[in-house]
Amino acid sequence: MISALKKIISITFLLSTLSACSTVSYYVQGASGHLALMSQRQPITELLKDNKISKQRREQIEEVLSIRKFAYQKLKLPNNNSYTSFVELKRKAISWNVIATPKYSMTPIKSCFPLVGCVSYLVYFKQQRAIAEAEKHKKLGHDTHIIASPAYSTLGIFDDPVVSTMLTGNISSTAEVVFHELAHQKLYKKNDSAFNEAFASSIAQEGTRLWLKENHPELLNLYNEHLQKRWQFFDLIINTSKELTAWYALKRPDAETAIGKQKIFAQLKEKYSELKKSWNGDKRFDNWFNKQPLNNAKLAVIGVYYQKVPELRKQLKTVGYDFEKFYKHYADVNKLKQH
Repeated sequence: MISALKKIISITFLLSTLSACSTVSYYVQGASGHLALMSQRQPITELLKDNKISKQRREQIEEVLSIRKFAYQKLKLPNNNSYTSFVELKRKAISWNVIATPKYSMTPIKSCFPLVGCVSYLVYFKQQRAIAEAEKHKKLGHDTHIIASPAYSTLGIFDDPVVSTMLTGNISSTAEVVFHELAHQKLYKKNDSAFNEAFASSIAQEGTRLWLKENHPELLNLYNEHLQKRWQFFDLIINTSKELTAWYALKRPDAETAIGKQKIFAQLKEKYSELKKSWNGDKRFDNWFNKQPLNNAKLAVIGVYYQKVPELRKQLKTVGYDFEKFYKHYADVNKLKQH
């Protein structure tokens, strides 16, 4: 813990000599949020000896250990001390990610920092800080969207803990989160959020499918059905993003562009209603439409995380689901070091 603290303080001090105040402030909130989390860690081996934890929590944590073991044995993800400790949080998310786009563009506004490069979204450990960041962008005329995140990765720099926010969904979603975050530790391409998130998402989905097949075969069909519907939804969003990109490229007067933008969003809602009919009225993505208004940033998130996934899944199939060959392919293509 002390060495981790020294590492973060050293990095923050270095950045303070290189960066603007806003950059230092962002790093400090990230460092303090991370340290607060790390200080609450309890080794899972000790936790499982405690008779005070509920039966449900015990079963969830034991499942995470199974997921973690599968990750390094079968998916060839890093075998380190990540997810060997646990933190019980009293909030619904571990962090809040803010993504912003220009009013008439689908390209996320990137923030660039020394050492880590440029990213398509900013991560805040306090919701109010995320809201303040979003408001700052709104005043500049940008579209913004805030995502409540159940987990984050330190890219293997620290031993990331299992956090209670990772356990709020079903076992399939927990497996996806663990595989996703460990995949970030395996390969990370500086200045390319779209590749990093698609790489992690492709590993998460295929890994979860294989883990369920081996450990919970009774849930596999349900998960496959969910993935099919999820991708129909993603395709709808990605295609709408392409429509918006084409519309903005016409460079119409602002008033006309704004009308066309809202028309495309209205058509998106209609298409989603039609899609639900083919699902017999399944409403699993209704909250996506209802929680925050439709705008460029909200759609751009889907593009960042998932637009490149089909390409990566195709490559995984090409190498016969040999994960080591898959990692080597993208490490060679991007000239990245594997971990």
